[in-house]
Amino acid sequence: GMLLDAYRTMDQLQQHAVLETMMNVADVAHTMQSFSTFCKWNRRLYKEFYVARLNERLSFDPEENWYENQIGFFNHYILPLAGKMKSCGVFGTTENVFEYFAMENKKRWIEEGEVISEEIIRDIKEEVEREQRLADGTLSNGCH
Repeated sequence: GMLLDAYRTMDQLQQHAVLETMMNVADVAHTMQSFSTFCKWNRRLYKEFYVARLNERLSFDPEENWYENQIGFFNHYILPLAGKMKSCGVFGTTENVFEYFAMENKKRWIEEGEVISEEIIRDIKEEVEREQRLADGTLSNGCH
């Protein structure tokens, strides 16, 4: 029958909810760490999307609205998730850290993200082109 029937006690249901929340946080943990960590993984995500788009495995162009989309991601997923993590109440005195870093990263992204996005987009294009030329043998990698 019902989902609640799968759990013998409310404690088990609560434990499952906490674990599910923790797994969701683990997937996007870079957004709730230092700004440099956020930027490092943001760059890697952009590259993954960019290469997928080049290989026709992504239906949208990640370059379009990258900066704005990150703000939307914070507003609609990261900050609510950080709040949910805080409300789990299992981290004691450190329960505010997820929400704090998420809010700080969003704030810094709003202030610095446009320039960072432009750099990421430019650098990834150059990096992927260089990797493709190396793979095609049209660019020497310095090895003979």
